Amino acid sequence: MITQLIGDGFRQDAMQLEKLAGYAGDEKVLNRLLEVKMANKRRLKKYILDTQGIDIDENSIFDIQVKRLHEYKRQQMNALYVIFKYLDIKRGNIPSTPVTVIFGAKAAPAYTIAKDIIHLILCLQQLINNDPDVSPYLKVVMIENYNVTKAEYIIPACDVSEQISLASKEASGTGNMKFMLNGAVTLGTMDGANVEIAQLVGEDNIYVFGESSEQVIAHYEKNDYNSCDIYINDEVIRYLVDFIISPQMLRIGSKYSLLRLHAELIQKDWFMTLLDLNDYIFKKEEVFRDYENRTEWASKMLINISKAGYFSSDRTISEYNKDIWHLQ
Repeated sequence: MITQLIGDGFRQDAMQLEKLAGYAGDEKVLNRLLEVKMANKRRLKKYILDTQGIDIDENSIFDIQVKRLHEYKRQQMNALYVIFKYLDIKRGNIPSTPVTVIFGAKAAPAYTIAKDIIHLILCLQQLINNDPDVSPYLKVVMIENYNVTKAEYIIPACDVSEQISLASKEASGTGNMKFMLNGAVTLGTMDGANVEIAQLVGEDNIYVFGESSEQVIAHYEKNDYNSCDIYINDEVIRYLVDFIISPQMLRIGSKYSLLRLHAELIQKDWFMTLLDLNDYIFKKEEVFRDYENRTEWASKMLINISKAGYFSSDRTISEYNKDIWHLQ
């Protein structure tokens, strides 16, 4: 599709992708872009069904977080949102468009809390996908043995790219660039390359939440962050965190693992999950509302693709040479 619109010069000079921005108001092009995205969503749907036996709705929003499993990347915050959405649907608040939340990650074998987070996600997958009241509107999938081959199915199918690391902790990130290039819209903190993505695409084409790097660094310097205070004083957050050790979860999962993660969030929470949780929920709900306007969403997709050339290795190596190496 890109080649048909702007030729194939972008293959040698990624900055030529910027020519796509001229089509951001072309409804015919935007509809074609949505068709390409849908074809990729159907491809991923079939792959997940064939490999894991889970049937997802290609017409749902594909909300995806695939990356290394680490507390600073905050998959646990995404899992707490899943709990929020599950309970919201149980109360009768049916989303206009169903949501499929897809996780994929590898964790270091000795990283106990990371494995506890994976365990939590798998428990939620089992609970939600087997609940007839909720599963038509919300599904959870933990991709087994996430790797590059599976990324080739997942990244082109993504609608919402989860880049939610604690501000100041992500050196750069490359997954966010791959998702951007494939027409996903970023939901993220101002951390790592998200900062440059936001500058490139503009505030209308990215969703930013959470405290800034400066605020987070100040918390560490002052040693003033206390997750237990938030847990005690915020009824909504307390309800979501306590759901981890609710009877329905303990029936499914390992009591030891779930209790340990529950305690970790309240007593330590080194990477400030609870600090940004309310803002994250608010912003994610905004993302899902905006998704309903398909033409405007497609325009966001196209702008993201058009600005992705900045992250080409040709550009970065050229700048390194100009500013640092000075090779002839």
